[in-house]
Amino acid sequence: MSAAAIPGPTTPPMTRREFLYYVWGASMALFLAESGGALVWFALPRFKPGEFGGTFTLDVSAVPPVDADPKDYPEGRFWLVNLGPRAASDPRQPKDYPVQEGVLAIYKICVHLGCLYKWVPTNNRFECPCHGSKYLPSGARVDGPARRNLDVFIMEAVDSGGNVLAKTATGNADNDSKAGAAFQLPAGTAQIRINTGKKVQGAVNTKDGGGR
Repeated sequence: MSAAAIPGPTTPPMTRREFLYYVWGASMALFLAESGGALVWFALPRFKPGEFGGTFTLDVSAVPPVDADPKDYPEGRFWLVNLGPRAASDPRQPKDYPVQEGVLAIYKICVHLGCLYKWVPTNNRFECPCHGSKYLPSGARVDGPARRNLDVFIMEAVDSGGNVLAKTATGNADNDSKAGAAFQLPAGTAQIRINTGKKVQGAVNTKDGGGR
């Protein structure tokens, strides 16, 4: 006589109350996930074009002439500088930081303690009224308590179609002379874009320039 098959354990059917609990739990999990995503979205900084922290788009005609005085853009907190032969041959420029000719967007905050430095035409340099740090048009620190060069914003040169022709090199300026360096505007440049939300920190510089 063959042994009768022993039935395996069976799972009791889900009650209506248990089903409602599962639905409620899933709904709460989805709600919390969506709420968390919304909080993260609103927490992220968002800047409009033309305000500090966003991108400033300027016509190429806004660039100052070569070796002219820097142009102040207080809304973006930067100086627009066009370095040429005069800046490259300036005897005050520290030899460890040779000038690359071209355009720069220099952050107008002193790297010492965050004061607003000023352009002094008679001395052809930037000077901080708070503690006396001084910088050349290239952004190189030449005197005062500051211990590095000025920071620069990332800039792009674009043509009339919005195509990027040249861009500020990123990286660590302490070991890469191209990082944050000026660049000459290529032929066909119609506009420049300065991203005031991204900058390259100036290289450490404790050397004083000559001919103060």
